[in-house]
Amino acid sequence: MRRSVRLHLAVPSSLVSEVPHLREKTGVIGQVGRAAAIFRVDGIHIYPDDPGEAQLIRLILGYMETPQYLRRRLYARRPELRYVGVLPPLRTPHHPLEGRADRLRAGEFREGVVLAEEDGEFLVDVGVEGPLRATGRAPSAGGRATVEVTAVQPELRGRFVRRGDVDLYWGYEAHISRQGLGELALSGGFDLTIATSRQGQPFPRVEGRLRERWAEARSILVAPQVADPLVDEQVAAEQPALLPLEEADVVGAMARGGDDLEAMPTGLHDVPQRFNDHVARPPPDDPAVEL
Repeated sequence: MRRSVRLHLAVPSSLVSEVPHLREKTGVIGQVGRAAAIFRVDGIHIYPDDPGEAQLIRLILGYMETPQYLRRRLYARRPELRYVGVLPPLRTPHHPLEGRADRLRAGEFREGVVLAEEDGEFLVDVGVEGPLRATGRAPSAGGRATVEVTAVQPELRGRFVRRGDVDLYWGYEAHISRQGLGELALSGGFDLTIATSRQGQPFPRVEGRLRERWAEARSILVAPQVADPLVDEQVAAEQPALLPLEEADVVGAMARGGDDLEAMPTGLHDVPQRFNDHVARPPPDDPAVEL
């Protein structure tokens, strides 16, 4: 189910700058996307940090978030996607495995690509053997959209809806920010910012305050492995809701909704270093996804 609070993740554009090969870069970015999906992150914000590879990070995260049956329509073959076969599947509600129209049901949501307009309605590829006929406000041909199935027989029909209308977790959106982490935290509409570092107080010491802040928040930004005191001092001074945490492991517990914030061996600190590839410690990779 979709949680009431919106959870956002901040990662530096230098995330994979020291990773030498594209295959390994793809794998690291894939772990971030997998962790974001597991813990129902709504938005991933890539903030500038030299040397940066923001375009590559957004491209791979976006490809990974796209349902498999739509990838060939939305992504042309390009060198940067050469190793997407190492990416783990997200296994989220908007990545269904069902590919037969007669097994869909009214009220089900699907991601699709608009193929054409016909008689005031739109033909949409939703990953089954034939197109769905949809009504409502649609993107231009070739655009991605969310649809709700309204009828299966005698033909597959539906209507366009907004992502926010879906009551399930419906994936993340990846954004490239022109703002540094401090500016992003202060101007992004977040009422709670949590930064992680390995130089802080033990997590149990701040668990109570974190639970209180989490319960009150409606939009939360998490920035794992922060290590820039200048950024921290600025944010901490202007945004009292900042709760800097020690290790990325705690992000998983917080991201599940705040109800199971366990006393992990982590700590609080006021400060970004590179986003470690073990963020939220995702489980081992599943079989690879092919382009």
